[in-house]
Amino acid sequence: MQRLQVLRRVAAVLAAAICAGCATLIATAAGSAPPVAHAAFAQQCPERYPASRNPANPLDLKTAPGANPLNGANFFVPGPNEGNAASAIASLVGLDPEALSPSESWAQFSQQLTQGSLHAKLAADPSLAREVALLSKIAAVPQAQRISSGAWGGTPDGIFKQTQKIFCRVLQADPGTIPIFTTYFLHATLGGDPTPAQVRAYMPLFKARVNAMAAGIDRRPAVVLLELDGIGSTRGVQKTGALPEWEAALRYEMDAMERLPHTVVYVEGGYSDSNSVGYTARVLKAIGIHHIRGFFTNDTHDNWTINEDRWATAVARRVGGTHFIVNTASNGRGPKLNPHPSTQGVEDLCNPPGRGLGIRDTTDTGLGYADAYLWEHTPGNSSGCGGGPSGGTFWPQYAEGLAARANSRLGPGYPSKPY
Repeated sequence: MQRLQVLRRVAAVLAAAICAGCATLIATAAGSAPPVAHAAFAQQCPERYPASRNPANPLDLKTAPGANPLNGANFFVPGPNEGNAASAIASLVGLDPEALSPSESWAQFSQQLTQGSLHAKLAADPSLAREVALLSKIAAVPQAQRISSGAWGGTPDGIFKQTQKIFCRVLQADPGTIPIFTTYFLHATLGGDPTPAQVRAYMPLFKARVNAMAAGIDRRPAVVLLELDGIGSTRGVQKTGALPEWEAALRYEMDAMERLPHTVVYVEGGYSDSNSVGYTARVLKAIGIHHIRGFFTNDTHDNWTINEDRWATAVARRVGGTHFIVNTASNGRGPKLNPHPSTQGVEDLCNPPGRGLGIRDTTDTGLGYADAYLWEHTPGNSSGCGGGPSGGTFWPQYAEGLAARANSRLGPGYPSKPY
């Protein structure tokens, strides 16, 4: 019964996707070479970047980055009109975030908090000033942009428009910066234990969604982190026998994004407290990890950074020296472990109490294989359980707690570095 319901859900979403301007793209999705652009998807703002790729500088940075393509990249920090924490601060001081200009940057807005009427308001209310100071720890850090099967109706047309909105409108608040994207098309639609038939049934829509996002990026620079829980959650997929189909989907998405002239692409590689080094390396080899820059870890977990470093380095060596990124958004106090990991999972992932912000975005990791520590999600976005609001909703009170416990500590036995 459950499998039948999943098949019906996939079929319904697929039918909804065949909208005006989308049918041709879905037909194209059956091929092996996804398009960079498509006639149904006209670019909504100019592009100033060349069509050719410079392998030594894929993000087209003003200064060549050297061996690490992320070195020197200025990642996008949204202003109060779009940024989750920045918008929450605007609301706290009595402003309507939606009425603020999309071109107002966080730097401009935060400057207003230090002078004039807003500064006077904060000076007169220490409690309010503390809330703003805590949320500012999050607002000042680059915010990854998630493109998922649940956004904008999940249609290829909606996904293209969402991607274009980020480049053509949202980035007005921080011109010349590089956006970080995450995708969530597979697990979000199929869950953790689809059958081979269910994965195959979803492929036309999945490929159309991927192609639409690729068309939305086109020649613009972007760092793309593909498929949250894309490998970390595949033990159930393996048990149903659908892992080969799942791996084929990951290969397709990797190829689509890597074909773009100015992307740096990583695929989700899991988490150190769940899958083994051997299993992870086998899947990464199967999907052709060497066709892209590397993988990222800890995406939905709060495991200590040092544990991720050691585990991911072992994985990287097993697959011949690829590179990785560690998500450090909320692991500054490490994970909250469940009492019964065999039935509950190793970590409490339902807005776990007592967590803290982790190491802020940096490419200075001190490790040969680790390209960066990045906040792959916005700290304070609710997981939709554990007493929090629906998934993806920014929860200011929880965010303030994370900020109050912020720490750049690598792990147990390492110095505490609150900030």
